[in-house]
Amino acid sequence: MTSFTSLKNWMLLALLFVAGQAAAQQVILSEDFSKCTSKDPDNPGTKMDDGMDPYTLTTGWSCVNGYAGEGNAKFGASKKGGILVTPSIDLSDASATYTLKFKACAWSKDATSLMVQVDEQEAVEITGLTNDPAPYAANMKDFSLEIKGTAASKITFSSSVESKGRFFLDNIEVTKLEAGEIPDASVSAPSAVAFGAIGVGTELTQKVAISGSDLTGDLTVVVEGKAFSCATTTIPKDDAVNAELEVLFAPTSSGDYMGTLTISGGGLKEPVVVSMTGMAVQLSGEGTKEVPYTVSDVLILENPNREAWVKGYIVGYVNGQSINEESAIFGAEGESVSVSNMLIASDVNQKDYTQCVVVQLPQGDVRTALNLKDNPENLGKQVNLLGNLEAYFGVCGVKEVSDYVLEDGETPEPVPTITFAKVNEIVSGQRYAMLVTQDENSKVAQNIVESKEYGYLDVSDVTMSNGEFSTEETNAFTITAVEGGYTIQDSYGRYLYMKGTFNSFNVSKEMPESGYVWTISIADDGLATITNAEMNKWIQYSAQYTSFGAYSDAQGILPELYIEKDGSSVGGIEVENNSPVEVYTLGGVKVGDSLNGLQKGIYIVKQGQQVKKVVR
Repeated sequence: MTSFTSLKNWMLLALLFVAGQAAAQQVILSEDFSKCTSKDPDNPGTKMDDGMDPYTLTTGWSCVNGYAGEGNAKFGASKKGGILVTPSIDLSDASATYTLKFKACAWSKDATSLMVQVDEQEAVEITGLTNDPAPYAANMKDFSLEIKGTAASKITFSSSVESKGRFFLDNIEVTKLEAGEIPDASVSAPSAVAFGAIGVGTELTQKVAISGSDLTGDLTVVVEGKAFSCATTTIPKDDAVNAELEVLFAPTSSGDYMGTLTISGGGLKEPVVVSMTGMAVQLSGEGTKEVPYTVSDVLILENPNREAWVKGYIVGYVNGQSINEESAIFGAEGESVSVSNMLIASDVNQKDYTQCVVVQLPQGDVRTALNLKDNPENLGKQVNLLGNLEAYFGVCGVKEVSDYVLEDGETPEPVPTITFAKVNEIVSGQRYAMLVTQDENSKVAQNIVESKEYGYLDVSDVTMSNGEFSTEETNAFTITAVEGGYTIQDSYGRYLYMKGTFNSFNVSKEMPESGYVWTISIADDGLATITNAEMNKWIQYSAQYTSFGAYSDAQGILPELYIEKDGSSVGGIEVENNSPVEVYTLGGVKVGDSLNGLQKGIYIVKQGQQVKKVVR
C-alpha cells in the first residue's frame, strides 16, 4: 500500500478520488436480451407476451407483440404494432441527469422511427432507424436521450405506425449522473459491418456512421485487415458529434476477409472496435451498366442486398406464392401469366428454375414494358436491369427495378417433340415414355433436371389422340437389355439407379456400380411393373406427391409404357440449305456448328427454320 505523508500528497489523493467520482455514472437499468435465443434470429417466432421474465436479466418487463430474437428482441408484426415497457425505475432526482441509451433498427422496408414515452409524458419520436434487409443485428444503431420522471417511472417503446412498424431493440440502459458530475466520453458506432460478397478486382464502399459525445479531444481511426482501408485517420472533436466514415473493401483474390476499424482517443476509456467481414468471388461481370452481372454471378453472390446492373434472358415467370418446379413457368402463354414478376436466365433455353433469378416488376413503366402477360414477345429477349439484389420468393432475386435496357435478344429454340404409341413388349435400345392416367387426365414422367443428381420423376400433362400423344424429347427414356434385365437412361444419357433406403432415383452418366438393373413386365391391360432388381422396389405414380417414385409396396399407380412412334422429332419444316448450322444438346446448350468431333449421342441441329433430332 502507498503511504501519503505530506499535505500535498493528501490533497492529490483527494483530487484523484473526486476525479474518479466525477466520471462515474450510475447504471439504474440495463438489459442486453442475452437470454433471448432464436433459431431464426432475423424472423423470430417465440412470442413473449405471456411473460418476459424468462427472457430478461431483471423482472418486471412487459410487451405486446414481442418476439425473442438472438441476443435482441423484435416488436410488432406486419399489420400490428409492438410495445415494450420497462420495469419501474427511480427518475425522481430533479438535480440529476438521466440518460436513456439503446440500440435499434427497423424491419426491412418498415417505418424508420419508433416512439419513446416516459409515464404519461408526451411521447418522443426517435427517427433515423435503418430499415435495410437482414441480418438485423448488423443494422443496429445507437440512440440516446435525456429523460425525467418519478420514483416509479416506466419507459415505453412502441411502433410509430400500426402497420409496417416492426423494430428490433438491444442494449437498453438508463444511467444517472449526479449534479456536478462529468459524463464519460463515448462514441456510438455499429458493432459490425458486413460487406457481403463482391467480385475479385472490384471495390465496394460502406459508410459507417459514428456519433461522439462528451469528448475531450480528437478521435483516431485505424483500419486493420487485408483489402480494407479508410482514407480518414483523424476525426476532429467538434466533427465527431455526427461523423461518417467511408470504408473501402477492395479484394484482389478469392476468399473470406476479416478486419477491424478501431476508434480511440478523445477521452475514451476503451477503444471502440467495429468488426468487418467480406468475401471475394470470381465473377464475369462488375455490376455496372457497362459490365453488368450475369445471372450466374447473381446466384454466386446470394443476395448481397445492394443495387447493381444484371443481364439475362427473359424465360418465364412464377405463378403462385412460392417457387418450385410446378410454379416456375417457362413460357408466356395462358391466362395465368404474371404481370408482377419474371424469370431471367443466362441461357435462353433454360428450364431449371434453380438456375434462374426472379425479377420483381414494380408498378409503372418497368412493369408496363417488361411483363410477359402484356408483352409475350419479350420471351427470349435479353434485358439489362438496375435493381437491388435481394431475396425474392425465398431465392436469388432482383427487386426495386428502376431502369432497364431491353434488347432484341434471341428466340428460344423450338423444343423437339416425339410422338409415342402404346406398346405391349420391350424392344431393346428404343426410347419410351412412362404415362399415367388419373381422372381421365394423362400425365407423362419427366426427366430429372440436368443440374440435379437425384430426385423423383415429376410429370407434365399430355393430350391423347387415337391412342398416341406427343411430348418434349426431354421426357424420353431409353431402355436397353442387359444381363438380368434392362438399363434405363434419360434424355441426357444418364442411368437411373437406386441406392440406400430412398424411394427416389439417382442419375449418373457413368454406369453405376449397383442398383441400375430393372426388370420389366407388361400386363394385358398395358400396365408395366418396372422393378429395381437389387432394391425390389417398383415404379409407381404417387397421387399425393404428384410424381413417380419406386416403392417396396403398393403405394400408387403403375405406369403404362409408350414407344417412340417414328423416330422423328420435328418435321414438316422447309429446309434452307444456305443457312448456317447450329448444334445443341437436348438440354439446349449450343456445342458448335457441326457434328464433327462430337461424342456419340443425341443432338438438336438447327439450320435456318428447320430443327431436327440427329443421333450420332
